[in-house]
Amino acid sequence: MKKSLLRQTFLLMCASLFARFLGMLYQTILSRTIGPQGLGLYQMTFTVYSACLTLATIGMTQSLSKTTSEFMAKGDFKNAQKNFRLTITLVFVTSLFIALFVLIFAPNIAMILYDDARLILPLRFISISIFFVALSQVFQGYFQGQKNMLPTATSQITEQIFRLLSIPLIIVPLLKRGTVAAASGTVLGMGIAELFGFLVLFSFYLFSSKKIKKQGSYQEEKAAHQLLKNLFMLAIPIGLGSLVATTNYSLGNLIIPRALRLAGYTQELAVESLGYFSGMALPLIFFPTVFSFPIAVSLLPGISEAIEQKNHSLARIRIKMASKFTILLGFSVALVLSLYNYQIPYIIFGYKEAGSYLTVLAISCIFIYPHHIFTSVLHGLGRPTLALRNLIILTVLNLSLLLLSVSRIGIMGAVWTFALVNTFSFFLDYFTIKSVFYFKFEILNWFIKPLICALFSYKVSDVFLPTESFQLTQLLVNLIITSGLFGATLLFTRTIKLKEIKPLFQILNFRK
Repeated sequence: MKKSLLRQTFLLMCASLFARFLGMLYQTILSRTIGPQGLGLYQMTFTVYSACLTLATIGMTQSLSKTTSEFMAKGDFKNAQKNFRLTITLVFVTSLFIALFVLIFAPNIAMILYDDARLILPLRFISISIFFVALSQVFQGYFQGQKNMLPTATSQITEQIFRLLSIPLIIVPLLKRGTVAAASGTVLGMGIAELFGFLVLFSFYLFSSKKIKKQGSYQEEKAAHQLLKNLFMLAIPIGLGSLVATTNYSLGNLIIPRALRLAGYTQELAVESLGYFSGMALPLIFFPTVFSFPIAVSLLPGISEAIEQKNHSLARIRIKMASKFTILLGFSVALVLSLYNYQIPYIIFGYKEAGSYLTVLAISCIFIYPHHIFTSVLHGLGRPTLALRNLIILTVLNLSLLLLSVSRIGIMGAVWTFALVNTFSFFLDYFTIKSVFYFKFEILNWFIKPLICALFSYKVSDVFLPTESFQLTQLLVNLIITSGLFGATLLFTRTIKLKEIKPLFQILNFRK
């Protein structure tokens, strides 16, 4: 079972890495095609999309993943499928209603939230994505509960391929009509890509449901109201948590442009600054979550399964391994982005302006990547209300700091707020988990040794490598050498031991 979890996590991680690579390629071409103004408009539209998607799914994805995992652990295939059918029906209704609402009231939303009529058409197109992504997330939760990551991985890659195709087929032809038309085409292309991603997941479901029916079930079929009760008991706090997180993100993106206007920015400069920050700097910060997010996704059913089987030692081992990996990932990203903060955004997006933001944001990577892990742990332990409480605290802190800082020091206020809030989030989440399920905080191997290794690698790279080169080939060589040096020092100082790496190779053994 442990090999199965590792194998599926590895599969999702590899596919996510490839999908994220395609996504970064898409973002690179897109930024060079529509520019920071177009990216700013796209990010403003995406704010509404995130809020609507959260309302449409209301926490059902994670709830379905956990309950499916519990049913499968007992061999209760009949109730697992019935549970899924109830969930998909509910989300179909909510997502259709919300998508139609956005389609009809797009002019009102654009003017009330942003006072910008340019967003009307992009908002209408975003309704396509809301509907299909909501349904896709239900399928993903169902498959993840079975520890089957192949459908999710395949759909992610499919979506990114169609997004890339949308650039020459939709966005470039519309660019002749202006930035607004190009931004609208970007949103339309995203919706079409999500449609094909949904079709992939639906195909996997049709195939897998036939196999499950053949397996049968020895458990008594539960009543629909009982299954819904179990779903909502977990979905409501998770959904509220997602709603709080989305409110945090959405209000943040609403506050920043308005606060920038108070700081003396013109409307065009405010949108452009948001494009550099949200459309260029943050994607670079979040790109490495391709490694941490699949672990978090697999960890939720993995922790639930271990707790269900009363195997607390296995749950503790999984939490420690996931936490250590994501912290070390944060150190490696902080090292690279601190050293090549101007070169990387220039090579990828064609703009150096995001480099000044990365100088501050890079250090916070150490604390950002464990967030998904800690949240999944709390959900897996059956404590989603604690995760919700933490999110509320962080949301209040984030929005308060944004209001105070952005209007005074401009866009750098948003940058510093992001870094400080995510750092505080790490410690808040850790101590919350420790209060309900103890696991040792290994400060030597998780922080002190990695910090020494990162500082050593930074200094050696800065002295012996041409770190100020903006040539693609030289940057790639520098990244390989710097990352390799950091990895070697981690092994040399025994921060990472070979016995910890060995399980990663075991997952390549596909025998049960």
